[in-house]
Amino acid sequence: MNRIWLIIFGDFVAFWLSFFIVLSIRFGQLFPKEAIQTHLEPFLILCFSWILCFFLFGLYDLFTIRPTIPHLKRFAFALITCFILGIFLFYLVPAFGISPKTNLLFQVIGFGIFSFFLRRIFYVLCSKQIVRPIILVGKTSYLDELYNTIKTNPQLGLSLVSYSNDLHQSLEKYANLNNAVFIFEKNTNEIPEKDILTLYEKKTEVLDVAKAYEKYLFKIPIDYISQSWIVENLDTTRNFFYDFIIRIIDIIFSIIILIIFSPFLLISSIFIYFYDHGPIFYIQERVGLNGKVFKFYKLRSMVINSDRDSTVWTAKNDTRITPIGRIIRKLHIDEIPQMINILKGDLAFIGPRPEWVEFVKTFEKTIPHYEIRHIIRPGFTGWAQIKYRYAHNIEDSKEKFQYDLYYVKNRNIFLDFGIVLKTIQIIFTH
Repeated sequence: MNRIWLIIFGDFVAFWLSFFIVLSIRFGQLFPKEAIQTHLEPFLILCFSWILCFFLFGLYDLFTIRPTIPHLKRFAFALITCFILGIFLFYLVPAFGISPKTNLLFQVIGFGIFSFFLRRIFYVLCSKQIVRPIILVGKTSYLDELYNTIKTNPQLGLSLVSYSNDLHQSLEKYANLNNAVFIFEKNTNEIPEKDILTLYEKKTEVLDVAKAYEKYLFKIPIDYISQSWIVENLDTTRNFFYDFIIRIIDIIFSIIILIIFSPFLLISSIFIYFYDHGPIFYIQERVGLNGKVFKFYKLRSMVINSDRDSTVWTAKNDTRITPIGRIIRKLHIDEIPQMINILKGDLAFIGPRPEWVEFVKTFEKTIPHYEIRHIIRPGFTGWAQIKYRYAHNIEDSKEKFQYDLYYVKNRNIFLDFGIVLKTIQIIFTH
């Protein structure tokens, strides 16, 4: 079973274990039949709501499940949010016929305790017991990053046995390990056939750096991309049905968002205009599908003519941002006009973020294969946006492009749904 699904299953167990214990204590008998029947339907809805809440707080990400102070704070905030969700459910939906106060409080406490201990058990088992030996062969910055990721994240269930540049010695020492993972810098064709057979006999997983990066870091290293890789892995013509469904969803949700947020857009527009009597919208030419340039819409959050110098990157505390701009950026209201771009077909909800024309000219000269990101429609949000910070230089843009490559290769409806939920989590927690 996938490790993430194992954690989710553990939280389901924690919820219902708490549910039956709380009702048994409160009603003075083991498994009180009448109480269970009364509480089952609303608490079933509550269960799924709390699991979704934990997802939005990033508590099903293997990289954040470590028992660190930031993780524990996030866990506590998620539980508080779960309790508030329960209050809204029971007191705004009177049709359930119950309005538990003490039961709800004990339920969230019990759920929190059981979930915490099950996660600790999971962490210990995956970091010390249920582990696979892993052998790295080669010496590149990509393998260095894999090495650091494995060493600092024992919950991934990978135990680093060796990191060597000697292919022959590594195979001689470790080819007979059972259920191991071999990651090679060089092409696996260079491994002797007898060693390949030995590895497969031992149920060993053999990966090159590109595949290992994709599997464990969810990105694709651009230095390993070749023409043959592009031909074998990228085929946008096979996704006609997926593209059609996604386009319909994009149109429906962009209209809904524009309707819901229209009052906020109106109020923000009034404040923007009266602050410096400048334009309300910020319109910039960006590069979209197949390299086509389109007009990109946002509410203006910076001073007039802020992009006159095309070499200036937006910084965290950029002095060009107006006081009104800081507020609408914090609330992400400045991004809402992009729904117009989605309706026009310039953007999708999910995809690589469109870049400024001037930046694209630079990236295409400095980042190999950068044009690949233009074979699909750019997005309002995307895989690179949720996995990496805002780009402040070309190196950051190169890193984000590796995540874009992963999305272009692996995009599907489930990945899109996960990106939407993660985007919502980022909006409410940053």
